[in-house]
Amino acid sequence: MLNLTYDDDKEQSYCDVCEQERDPTLWYYSCSICDTSAHPKCVLGQFPFLKDGITWAYADHSHTHHLKFFRKAEGYPECSRCGKLCQEEIL
Repeated sequence: MLNLTYDDDKEQSYCDVCEQERDPTLWYYSCSICDTSAHPKCVLGQFPFLKDGITWAYADHSHTHHLKFFRKAEGYPECSRCGKLCQEEIL
């Protein structure tokens, strides 16, 4: 189980998800069972407060556009820019 942690462990300042260093002075997620640690953004994604299927009214035009958010899953098309399966949410 991942727990939000603030433990100044200078030896373990590595994110097991993105494989980048993390700042040991900031909060992070950790699992004491498997000794995993990760940045909050790597665990929660770019839009952590969006729930699957939520509808958002985007009113930047003369009329409102209703957008529906879904998390990307295996089997969805690859990114048209980089060719990889993106981690971000989709509309």
